[in-house]
Amino acid sequence: MRPLLVVPGLFQTEIHDHEQGHIWGRLRNIFGGPPIATLDGLRGKPGAIVRVIPVIPGIFDYDLMLSLERAICGAGYCVDETLHYFAYDWRLRIVDLGVQLAAQVRQLAERTGGPIDMLGLSNGGPMIRAAFAADRTLPVERVVTSGAPLDGSIETLACLDRGFQFAPLGRTVSPAQFMACPGALQAIPSPAMAKFVGQGEGEGAADLYDIATWRRLRMSVFRRNPDDPVWVEIMTKRLADMRDTWRVLDGAPAPRRLICICGTGIPTQIAVVLRKGRAYVPGEGRLAGIPPAAIADGDGALTIEQASAWTGAEPEIVRIPVSRHRDTVRTPVAFAAILKALA
Repeated sequence: MRPLLVVPGLFQTEIHDHEQGHIWGRLRNIFGGPPIATLDGLRGKPGAIVRVIPVIPGIFDYDLMLSLERAICGAGYCVDETLHYFAYDWRLRIVDLGVQLAAQVRQLAERTGGPIDMLGLSNGGPMIRAAFAADRTLPVERVVTSGAPLDGSIETLACLDRGFQFAPLGRTVSPAQFMACPGALQAIPSPAMAKFVGQGEGEGAADLYDIATWRRLRMSVFRRNPDDPVWVEIMTKRLADMRDTWRVLDGAPAPRRLICICGTGIPTQIAVVLRKGRAYVPGEGRLAGIPPAAIADGDGALTIEQASAWTGAEPEIVRIPVSRHRDTVRTPVAFAAILKALA
């Protein structure tokens, strides 16, 4: 059994600050606690993998990794022997994290005496691609991704535009908190996939990577003030950096074997809808007012094309039925697909 290195998605690594305590990783962080980021700088460092957050002990848990780990170990893997994790600060730029991941792959392969397998969950998939861009001869035999935005996702724009709520009655991570993270834009649609659909005459033409588009459409941090000089400067740099990041990812060599597990059966928004001069990206599961031209089959956040896009690769695509995007990393059908891909 080859060693397996799992690259988790967002929020699956705890962030701890020696003064503020846990910024992420404990129950209180679902309902309150310090902001994940501010423009004053990032507080805290990555800690352990977050397997589960007990909400009502013994009754209800916020399961992030525990069920998947049990399924993998049930197939014969053993934590710290044949099953390993890449714990990282998910607020940082993907190209920087890719360098760290590549180094861990090298260390693990050297310690175990041969090539390894990698599993990328959700945003962990693009992270693996960044590692291949950083080190073109990684000792990796097989890459498996599940629900990975390898070509970006409109759902990321929805979170950046409206914020994100962890749970009912939980706190909302504001657009400003997201945008304060250097890696905030890491999963927005790639320049090739970024599309706009207009509902009125003269609408439909826009460039997602042009700061003028965000200001004109009052997206995200520009919702209230499109002329805020601080955000204009920050977002101009973020967008230019993300355009360069996609060029880096497009240059990453293909793995020896790539298996992409993709959710299907859910209408998924694939383009920003323009109406009355504003951007409309309501988020996963909210399709009222979305024209057919902006909808395709997928997992609610990603289409098969977005979840399997790796320049130069010929991925094996595994389709699984889902009821929402997170089913691609947290349901028995996803676990079965992952274990079959690793067999």
